[in-house]
Amino acid sequence: MSLITCMPGWHGERSERGLKATRVTPLSDYQLLNGCLEEITALDEGELWLLCDAQTRLAERVATAERLRGGVRFGG
Repeated sequence: MSLITCMPGWHGERSERGLKATRVTPLSDYQLLNGCLEEITALDEGELWLLCDAQTRLAERVATAERLRGGVRFGG
């Protein structure tokens, strides 16, 4: 595998099967539970960049929800 330039926060590699990016920092359990991915595969660098960008934005928003959730207590 060879390294490729990827968006900040991601480590990208090229192989015979396409491109793969993995997160540099770990996700919380809450982020994983709510659809954030630790690894992405794509056929070209444009697709990979867009997917990494989308996942980065999702992780940021889910982290915000996680912080808000910490201050909310429901009935009971």
